[in-house]
Amino acid sequence: MIQEHGTNDVYEICDNLNISILKSNLGRIKGFLQYCKKHHHYLIQVNQKYQNTRIIIAHELGHYFLHKSLNTFKMENCSLVLGEKLEHQANIFATKLLLPDYVLTNEASQFQNWTLNQIASFFQLPVPIVEHKVRHMNLLSPNIAINRNRLTIINS
Repeated sequence: MIQEHGTNDVYEICDNLNISILKSNLGRIKGFLQYCKKHHHYLIQVNQKYQNTRIIIAHELGHYFLHKSLNTFKMENCSLVLGEKLEHQANIFATKLLLPDYVLTNEASQFQNWTLNQIASFFQLPVPIVEHKVRHMNLLSPNIAINRNRLTIINS
């Protein structure tokens, strides 16, 4: 998707796809993807009380690309496990969008001995997203590891 849109900026991607973003008070809900049947238009509602809305929008874009053909309301009422699976998939999508593999692999030496908190702060992302990415990349690249909450580059 980054290649297709030429960016991983969620606002640009939404603009390219003609998906509107509305910020409002959603209580405890961080955000949701909504399809307006009457206007054949998608809308991402984001809770205005959250500062880093990029993550919420990236998550909802995950639902758009992965689940928009599903009637998730009916499905989630039938199966809690399926709802959790869909949420997990949207989280993985958001992680891949906001922190592509090449960013860490190309700049891995820069982050040598940084804590996950420092890397998360640098990219303005939550620690769980960075941790998931680094753990996933450890499967792809045996030269990158987490040791005592620090990114470690292992020289072969």
